[in-house]
Amino acid sequence: MNILKNKKGESYVYLCVIVMFISMLVSALILYMSLTTQVQAQKRDVKAKLDGYISDYSVEIFNTLKQGQHFADYIDWNELESGALAALGFSDVADSEYVYANGIRMERPVVEVLSGNGFGVKIDYTVYFPVEWNGEKYAELQIPTTITSYYKLK
Repeated sequence: MNILKNKKGESYVYLCVIVMFISMLVSALILYMSLTTQVQAQKRDVKAKLDGYISDYSVEIFNTLKQGQHFADYIDWNELESGALAALGFSDVADSEYVYANGIRMERPVVEVLSGNGFGVKIDYTVYFPVEWNGEKYAELQIPTTITSYYKLK
Protein backbone atom coordinates (compact mmCIF):
# COMPACT_ATOMS: atom_id res chain seq x y z
CA MET A 1 0.00 0.00 0.00
CA ASN A 2 3.02 2.28 0.38
CA ILE A 3 3.26 2.52 -3.38
CA LEU A 4 -0.13 4.29 -3.49
CA LYS A 5 1.14 6.92 -1.01
CA ASN A 6 4.23 7.68 -3.08
CA LYS A 7 4.53 11.39 -3.96
CA LYS A 8 6.58 10.80 -7.14
CA GLY A 9 3.58 9.99 -9.35
CA GLU A 10 4.39 6.29 -9.69
CA SER A 11 1.18 5.35 -7.91
CA TYR A 12 -0.91 6.85 -10.71
CA VAL A 13 -0.44 3.75 -12.90
CA TYR A 14 -1.43 1.37 -10.12
CA LEU A 15 -4.45 3.46 -9.25
CA CYS A 16 -5.58 3.39 -12.90
CA VAL A 17 -5.18 -0.40 -12.99
CA ILE A 18 -7.25 -0.78 -9.82
CA VAL A 19 -9.99 1.51 -11.16
CA MET A 20 -10.10 -0.39 -14.49
CA PHE A 21 -10.28 -3.73 -12.69
CA ILE A 22 -13.14 -2.56 -10.46
CA SER A 23 -14.94 -1.11 -13.50
CA MET A 24 -14.69 -4.43 -15.32
CA LEU A 25 -16.05 -6.29 -12.30
CA VAL A 26 -18.99 -3.90 -11.98
CA SER A 27 -19.70 -4.20 -15.72
CA ALA A 28 -19.68 -8.01 -15.55
CA LEU A 29 -21.93 -7.93 -12.49
CA ILE A 30 -24.45 -5.67 -14.24
CA LEU A 31 -24.41 -7.93 -17.32
CA TYR A 32 -25.03 -11.00 -15.13
CA MET A 33 -27.87 -9.29 -13.26
CA SER A 34 -29.59 -8.22 -16.50
CA LEU A 35 -29.34 -11.74 -17.95
CA THR A 36 -30.72 -13.24 -14.74
CA THR A 37 -33.63 -10.81 -14.85
CA GLN A 38 -34.37 -11.72 -18.49
CA VAL A 39 -34.31 -15.45 -17.68
CA GLN A 40 -36.76 -15.05 -14.79
CA ALA A 41 -39.06 -12.79 -16.82
CA GLN A 42 -39.17 -15.31 -19.68
CA LYS A 43 -39.99 -18.16 -17.30
CA ARG A 44 -42.78 -16.10 -15.68
CA ASP A 45 -44.17 -15.26 -19.13
CA VAL A 46 -44.31 -18.91 -20.21
CA LYS A 47 -45.76 -20.01 -16.84
CA ALA A 48 -48.48 -17.34 -17.07
CA LYS A 49 -49.40 -18.42 -20.61
CA LEU A 50 -49.61 -22.09 -19.60
CA ASP A 51 -51.59 -21.34 -16.43
CA GLY A 52 -54.03 -19.24 -18.45
CA TYR A 53 -54.55 -22.03 -20.94
CA ILE A 54 -55.02 -24.67 -18.23
CA SER A 55 -57.46 -22.37 -16.39
CA ASP A 56 -59.55 -21.90 -19.53
CA TYR A 57 -59.50 -25.64 -20.17
CA SER A 58 -60.52 -26.33 -16.56
CA VAL A 59 -63.60 -24.13 -17.01
CA GLU A 60 -64.69 -26.38 -19.87
CA ILE A 61 -64.08 -29.46 -17.72
CA PHE A 62 -66.01 -27.93 -14.83
CA ASN A 63 -68.95 -27.33 -17.15
CA THR A 64 -68.99 -31.03 -18.07
CA LEU A 65 -68.94 -31.95 -14.39
CA LYS A 66 -72.00 -29.75 -13.85
CA GLN A 67 -73.74 -31.72 -16.61
CA GLY A 68 -73.02 -34.97 -14.76
CA GLN A 69 -70.28 -36.34 -17.00
CA HIS A 70 -66.97 -37.68 -15.73
CA PHE A 71 -64.13 -35.28 -16.60
CA ALA A 72 -61.77 -38.00 -17.85
CA ASP A 73 -64.25 -38.96 -20.58
CA TYR A 74 -64.37 -35.39 -21.82
CA ILE A 75 -60.65 -34.52 -21.89
CA ASP A 76 -59.03 -34.72 -25.29
CA TRP A 77 -55.36 -35.30 -24.41
CA ASN A 78 -54.13 -34.48 -27.93
CA GLU A 79 -56.06 -31.21 -27.87
CA LEU A 80 -54.55 -30.41 -24.48
CA GLU A 81 -51.06 -30.83 -25.95
CA SER A 82 -51.71 -28.85 -29.14
CA GLY A 83 -53.54 -26.14 -27.20
CA ALA A 84 -50.56 -25.71 -24.89
CA LEU A 85 -48.29 -25.25 -27.91
CA ALA A 86 -50.72 -22.75 -29.42
CA ALA A 87 -50.84 -20.82 -26.13
CA LEU A 88 -47.06 -20.44 -26.32
CA GLY A 89 -47.14 -19.15 -29.90
CA PHE A 90 -46.44 -22.39 -31.80
CA SER A 91 -49.57 -22.63 -33.89
CA ASP A 92 -48.14 -24.54 -36.83
CA VAL A 93 -46.25 -27.83 -36.89
CA ALA A 94 -43.54 -26.14 -38.97
CA ASP A 95 -42.84 -23.53 -36.25
CA SER A 96 -39.51 -24.60 -34.79
CA GLU A 97 -38.85 -21.53 -32.66
CA TYR A 98 -40.52 -18.46 -31.23
CA VAL A 99 -38.60 -15.19 -31.28
CA TYR A 100 -39.42 -12.49 -28.73
CA ALA A 101 -39.16 -8.79 -29.58
CA ASN A 102 -35.95 -8.40 -27.55
CA GLY A 103 -34.11 -11.14 -29.49
CA ILE A 104 -34.70 -14.04 -27.10
CA ARG A 105 -35.35 -17.29 -28.98
CA MET A 106 -37.35 -20.22 -27.64
CA GLU A 107 -37.14 -23.63 -29.33
CA ARG A 108 -40.29 -25.63 -29.92
CA PRO A 109 -41.06 -27.26 -26.57
CA VAL A 110 -41.63 -30.94 -25.93
CA VAL A 111 -45.05 -31.23 -24.27
CA GLU A 112 -45.89 -34.00 -21.84
CA VAL A 113 -49.53 -34.30 -20.85
CA LEU A 114 -50.01 -35.00 -17.14
CA SER A 115 -52.95 -36.94 -15.76
CA GLY A 116 -53.97 -38.42 -12.45
CA ASN A 117 -56.06 -36.53 -9.92
CA GLY A 118 -56.40 -33.70 -12.44
CA PHE A 119 -54.77 -32.70 -15.70
CA GLY A 120 -51.98 -30.48 -16.93
CA VAL A 121 -48.90 -30.17 -19.07
CA LYS A 122 -45.17 -30.21 -18.53
CA ILE A 123 -43.00 -28.57 -21.16
CA ASP A 124 -39.28 -28.89 -21.74
CA TYR A 125 -37.60 -26.35 -23.98
CA THR A 126 -34.38 -24.45 -24.55
CA VAL A 127 -34.16 -20.68 -24.53
CA TYR A 128 -31.34 -18.69 -26.15
CA PHE A 129 -30.50 -15.31 -24.64
CA PRO A 130 -28.22 -12.96 -26.60
CA VAL A 131 -25.25 -11.77 -24.55
CA GLU A 132 -24.74 -8.16 -25.55
CA TRP A 133 -22.33 -5.63 -24.21
CA ASN A 134 -21.71 -2.14 -25.48
CA GLY A 135 -24.18 -2.67 -28.32
CA GLU A 136 -22.47 -5.77 -29.71
CA LYS A 137 -23.63 -9.38 -29.55
CA TYR A 138 -20.89 -11.66 -28.24
CA ALA A 139 -22.61 -14.98 -27.65
CA GLU A 140 -25.90 -16.71 -26.90
CA LEU A 141 -26.62 -18.12 -23.49
CA GLN A 142 -28.43 -21.47 -23.83
CA ILE A 143 -30.73 -22.37 -20.92
CA PRO A 144 -32.76 -25.61 -20.82
CA THR A 145 -36.03 -25.05 -18.94
CA THR A 146 -38.89 -27.16 -17.60
CA ILE A 147 -42.24 -25.66 -16.62
CA THR A 148 -45.29 -27.47 -15.28
CA SER A 149 -48.88 -26.28 -15.13
CA TYR A 150 -51.31 -28.65 -13.44
CA TYR A 151 -54.96 -28.39 -12.41
CA LYS A 152 -55.63 -30.62 -9.43
CA LEU A 153 -59.17 -31.72 -8.69
CA LYS A 154 -60.35 -31.29 -5.14
